[in-house]
Amino acid sequence: MRFLPGLILLLPLVSTCAQAELMDDINDRGELRIALEANAPPFNFKDDGKLTGFEVELGQLLASELDVRPDFVVTAAADLLPGVESGRFDVAINHIAVTPELKDRFDFSEPYSYSSAQLIVRKEEQRPLFSLQALRGQALGVAQGSQFVDQARTVEGINLRSYADAQQPIKDVADKQIDAAISDRLLIPYAIRDSRLPVKEGAKVGPTLSLAIPFQKGNPAFQASLDSALQRIKADGRLMALSEKWFGMDASKPPRTDAGQ
Repeated sequence: MRFLPGLILLLPLVSTCAQAELMDDINDRGELRIALEANAPPFNFKDDGKLTGFEVELGQLLASELDVRPDFVVTAAADLLPGVESGRFDVAINHIAVTPELKDRFDFSEPYSYSSAQLIVRKEEQRPLFSLQALRGQALGVAQGSQFVDQARTVEGINLRSYADAQQPIKDVADKQIDAAISDRLLIPYAIRDSRLPVKEGAKVGPTLSLAIPFQKGNPAFQASLDSALQRIKADGRLMALSEKWFGMDASKPPRTDAGQ
């Protein structure tokens, strides 16, 4: 393959400009492209075919603060982050926890919510399943792509079973096919209610997770604008009200025990 004279010299310049102009690109389009799964109440889901949930309303608020339209793109979990990385989506707002590995690939907004892992067990469960260590020798279900997979793998002896969605492990807990399931503590009350199965909330396990918005690295103007928008909806109480509406609690601040860390 032959390159035209001067093309090699221009490539770094083109790449730099493309990365530096995400905010300009969003303003030119007049819209913020937001990727989500739309299958995880109360974060984001469809009700009678209409997108709704905590993160849908959050996306609407942020787009309004940025003076653009929200353009929600429903996609599979496996496509969320690659789509942001490639530039097909501007951001993903899909209860994504900040991890060192993801920080190597993306820049993040400041956190908009805080959560942690929690177990789901059978209603009649009498065993003291108060930690992941207590599940050694037991079967634990987790949804594919969940941030809790790596957490569960840190404990040797757990029979970890992966599922294509978050509903099936709850059913298998109720059917005594597995001993417990692990999920996001903010998701679990909805998941249990919707399942109508004889299961209950178990112990909270693991550290507090910071949920934030990933976007392509190298966009400081966009990061400043996004963080400023988040700070405004935090400062005037809108984020707290949104959290209480969908979670029944203020999850916009770290739990008090973690606030000083």
